[in-house]
Amino acid sequence: MASGSDSKIFRKIYLGIIIFIAISLPLSKSTMTQGMALLLALWIWSDFQISVALRFFKQKGLFTGTFLLVKYFYVLAKESIIEKTTLFFRNKPAVVFASIYLMGWLGLLFTGNFPKATDVLRIKFPLLLFPLVFASLDPVNKKEFRTIMLFYVAALFAGTIIGTAKMISGNFVDVRQFSPFISPVRFGLNITFGIFGLLYFLAKDTSFRFWQKGIMSFLVLWFVWFLVKMESVTSLSLLVIILLGMLFWQGMRSKKRVVKFTTVFLLVAIPLGLVFYLKNEIYQMTHVKASACIFIPKKTVLGHPYVFDTVHYGIEDGRYVGAWLCLPELKQAWNERSTFSFDGKDKNGNPIAITLIRYLTSKNLKKDAAGVSKLSQKDIQNIENGIANSCYVNHPGLHSRLLVMVKGWQVYQKTGKAGGSSILQRYEYLRAAFQVIRKNFWTGTGTGDLFDALGHEYIRLNAGLENYVGFLAHNQYVDTFAAYGIFGFLWFLFALVYPPVKTKSFHDYFFVVFYLIMLGSMLSDDTLETHAGVTLFSFFLSLLMFGKEKSNAVQSG
Repeated sequence: MASGSDSKIFRKIYLGIIIFIAISLPLSKSTMTQGMALLLALWIWSDFQISVALRFFKQKGLFTGTFLLVKYFYVLAKESIIEKTTLFFRNKPAVVFASIYLMGWLGLLFTGNFPKATDVLRIKFPLLLFPLVFASLDPVNKKEFRTIMLFYVAALFAGTIIGTAKMISGNFVDVRQFSPFISPVRFGLNITFGIFGLLYFLAKDTSFRFWQKGIMSFLVLWFVWFLVKMESVTSLSLLVIILLGMLFWQGMRSKKRVVKFTTVFLLVAIPLGLVFYLKNEIYQMTHVKASACIFIPKKTVLGHPYVFDTVHYGIEDGRYVGAWLCLPELKQAWNERSTFSFDGKDKNGNPIAITLIRYLTSKNLKKDAAGVSKLSQKDIQNIENGIANSCYVNHPGLHSRLLVMVKGWQVYQKTGKAGGSSILQRYEYLRAAFQVIRKNFWTGTGTGDLFDALGHEYIRLNAGLENYVGFLAHNQYVDTFAAYGIFGFLWFLFALVYPPVKTKSFHDYFFVVFYLIMLGSMLSDDTLETHAGVTLFSFFLSLLMFGKEKSNAVQSG
């Protein structure tokens, strides 16, 4: 056992490493890995005593002392691994939770692509590491957990500042670049959990002063604004759904009728309001106002005739894309301003002509020489980069996101190709995955073969997913069923439910909101198939179930 002073040092280092990992979750995949390596080293040599190590050199000299130090490290590692592994195996919920990782090893029995299977097991190692460590070391107390969360929120804020700087600079072609370090989906999930953490500190934690809560209130609004600008549909949806669930839970527990009535009213009004907003937005995007067609000039400023095509080009953001179109002028004017040929393709592989026409439409410019002359050099670069609507980069947000969805749906209706919309892509991913499940119902494809099996189905479906071979189903539950079969899928569900029930973690506010965020995210994303996703999932769930004092539990009810 470590001495008292060494034990205090160990405790500080342990907390420091946990904070280091928490900070890394939204900011750096490489430091996530480094943090896990430090945590594993600390777990192995937690009983190390500096006084013992120094005694070797004082009594035996440099050469013999070095030899004894190496032996000391070996003995400590051996004893520590045996002792802590024993503690881990006595913790049945932790073992069951870690078995999600062990499923990957069993899946090797049915895989043929061992290099890919090895890569999957490497990525998912946090599923074993965090429950193993947190279940066999002393849990953090309430004050320590608060410190962890505050550093985590600070890291989130730093990440959003960097993303906002990217946004303000205008030097981006996709809102996904607002998350420069990890996937924007994972970044959004981190921010969502940070928002709920701040809401707890604002409503329940009395240790903060008024001005500190003022800063936290600002951060909540800032994070919500950033999610909107980053077009994080998944994160915003989870935020609204969980908040409505919390409203329902608290409202129904009240004994006052007026509170219950208000709760029911809000639970009905808010979803209806969102539906009305979406319906109105989509209508405005897909219909042209009658006033827009009252005056239609027949010729350009240069005297060439316009084409007013309301059929072939369709409607985008309430405007006819084929209105006021003069292709000869457009071609000449474009070729004078860009090295990308009018008859060629943009960087996304789409015809430059179509991208240019749509871009001019989005800026409410006529598709002629005069319209091209009004484009800035930045506009020209945007078109060359394949940005077909100025709103995508000049006004990122929910309206822009909805424009992409509507356009993707229009293309899908005409061509059956889903490449233009992430939602339609997910639909086709699921179609392919269900075919894989049908063919591998009992045993699954195995740990490494899922990518190949899905890629084959993407090509076979001919739905425009040929460029997405290597992508999974964007649904963790379906991915698990396809990879490990019906029995693996059922065990996966059991491993998600049994540990929190057994550890009574559903009484912990932080656990409940994070658990719901993770389970919800897995409906639309491969959360456990990426380094950032699986680390986020396993770190906080393991910490909240096994690495945090139960006296620190915050009643969610």
